[in-house]
Amino acid sequence: MSISIKHILFCSFLCVLVTVNYVVGVNGTIFEAEDPPIVLFDESHGQFFNRTLYSQAIADLEDLGMTVVFNKAEFNATTFEGVDILIITDPQESISFKERIHVRDYLLEEKSMLLLANPLAETNDTLDGHGDYLNYILNEQEFGILARYWTEDISPQLRKPSDVVKNDFVNAGKPEYLILEINNTEHEIFTDYENVSTIITTTCSIRNARDELVVGSTEAYADPPYGDPHTFSTNIAVFAIGGRAENFNGRVAMGGSSTMFSDLMDPHLGTTWYEAADNSKLWRNVLKWLSAEIQEDNIPTPDDGPYIPFLLSITVLAIIFLIGGITLFMIGSGQQVTVLKVKQAVEDKDFKEESKDKPIPGSPKQSKRDRRLQQIQKHTKSSKRK
Repeated sequence: MSISIKHILFCSFLCVLVTVNYVVGVNGTIFEAEDPPIVLFDESHGQFFNRTLYSQAIADLEDLGMTVVFNKAEFNATTFEGVDILIITDPQESISFKERIHVRDYLLEEKSMLLLANPLAETNDTLDGHGDYLNYILNEQEFGILARYWTEDISPQLRKPSDVVKNDFVNAGKPEYLILEINNTEHEIFTDYENVSTIITTTCSIRNARDELVVGSTEAYADPPYGDPHTFSTNIAVFAIGGRAENFNGRVAMGGSSTMFSDLMDPHLGTTWYEAADNSKLWRNVLKWLSAEIQEDNIPTPDDGPYIPFLLSITVLAIIFLIGGITLFMIGSGQQVTVLKVKQAVEDKDFKEESKDKPIPGSPKQSKRDRRLQQIQKHTKSSKRK
């Protein structure tokens, strides 16, 4: 039984199609919808900056595919179940020792956290920073985090007030309204996501930061509630990444301002803080970075080991069919195709028909009636052709 060229090409096509479908089927698991990162937004410590004043920031997280939930109770053993990112804006109430133990256990599971303090605001207690409350969390020995919010240790009060970073020359209407150019181009927060070039913030300072993200300009200084303004041997950091010990792989980001990501409208800015400059971009970038490792862990790795021999076999078979089909098509049946002119073809046809009418030598002589019958049949065929 002979196999036609069409059959061979069709089989080759089927082999290639099976191979492509297999590759798509294996690799397609990478793009399956993974579980979205769960963000826990804390509202249990008297925060002025709650979900109401963070509506734009929270909406952006939901647009990024994250699920935002809100905590109204003290941290306990079940608070952080399923949580990937913890956000604590400027707390007005202390975080108890028992609560900090639960935060520590949560972070030791290689989770993420964003801490946002606020600068000193002597005229508004609700906006006044409590970096000392957040420092309690950072003090855990297991973390190995050296960065701390600056606080006034010599304060006669029980609480330790923060400072405020100012710039008398470059500002957005007030010395504490800093306009900062972003010149850190090495960290993933600024290289892997949206382009952040300028932010506007009112902030306290962060000391001992080993991984500074945003720093004050050369004219900036930190003004404490007591004593003279202070500067540091390096830059005045206002946004930083908590350092890591060898046994601590959680991600911790620290900012000196809860205000800058809020919906508060400010007359000096003519807009909300969140919409000012590239503040919203920085917010999204930081949360993307905090969720990056979580999303990578959620992506299933395709198990294509058992299918590699099958893939190779199908590929080889497809190549054999394809090469064989092309070879047979080139060789053909060995007959040469001769191109005839139309006139020549018609003449050859007429010659064959006339030859049929002529008597074959040596055959019996036709009668007059037989010759007449042949002429009638020939005439009838000619009429049909016309």
